[in-house]
Amino acid sequence: MSYRVLSKYRSELMGAAMLWVMLFHAWDLKFDVEALNWMRGAGFGGVDIFIMLSAVGLVMSLSAREQEFSAFMARRAVRILPAYYVVMLAYTLFSILRGNAPVSALIWNSTLLYYWVHAKGAFNWYVSGIMLFYALTPFCFRHLKRSRHRILWTASGVLLGLLCCRILIVDGYWNHLDVFYRVPVFLLGLFVGFYVWEERKLTIRDILVWCVCLLAGAAYLLASLKIPAETFYLPLCHLFLFTTVPMCLVGCWCFERLPLGWLRKFLRLVGENSLEIYLLNVSFFSERALLQQYIGFGPRRYLYYLITFTLNIVLGLLLHRLVKRSVAAVRARRTAE
Repeated sequence: MSYRVLSKYRSELMGAAMLWVMLFHAWDLKFDVEALNWMRGAGFGGVDIFIMLSAVGLVMSLSAREQEFSAFMARRAVRILPAYYVVMLAYTLFSILRGNAPVSALIWNSTLLYYWVHAKGAFNWYVSGIMLFYALTPFCFRHLKRSRHRILWTASGVLLGLLCCRILIVDGYWNHLDVFYRVPVFLLGLFVGFYVWEERKLTIRDILVWCVCLLAGAAYLLASLKIPAETFYLPLCHLFLFTTVPMCLVGCWCFERLPLGWLRKFLRLVGENSLEIYLLNVSFFSERALLQQYIGFGPRRYLYYLITFTLNIVLGLLLHRLVKRSVAAVRARRTAE
């Protein structure tokens, strides 16, 4: 098996990550098994999978052909922003009409500045954050491609990212940490992306390295649980710096070796539509107080989440098709002109 499996099963991995994120946002869903509750609570790690796999995909794209910065960003914008604006505008107007956001939220959300200025009525952070990562990618890619010391430069960048997180935590800039927590994983994804492009074999040495990373992650988790936050706060987000790549490789091994035909197809479907599913999940489907007026929660809320998760996924699929056809129609019209 080579690192190429991360590209081969990228959609399946993103589908699994999307479901994990949806479970994380279902904060009041309780299971009888405490381990399942802990796994649900750690579902924000699905975003780290998104970030890492996106970085891998960006390296593949830039390695396949040279691209001007403007063309590179335009391609990313065409994939991300149409769906974002459809959901964001509808949800922001919905929030304004309900009195939960000022009219200025339309300006901040439309310019993607909402996250950085911490505006009232701000949309979810992900799109603003991922566009920043896209903007940094060409510079990081060129530097890593030329360097003979990719491991050293990646490690330095990871440590710098961790230092930035520590400074923001100490100074109390918690509202910016959703993005900065993911800087180390993003850089790691760029590094692994070169392994994927070069089709590097997953050797015994590589397996041992990732096993050590898992052990380091377990040690970090134990320390974060044992050391009081007031003594030295260890964010759980940093756990996924150690575990994201090993988890994805294990998932690829399962897709490669186990008879998971129907599950693979479902995860691939969710993964290919994950952006639209995510946008709907963090907006309209976060309105529990409103939705529960029409859908009964029940004591365990299983029925509520079964129905809303299904609706969320189906509407995400429909939105993806609508946006894709609309973008294709605009391109065809411009070509004809």
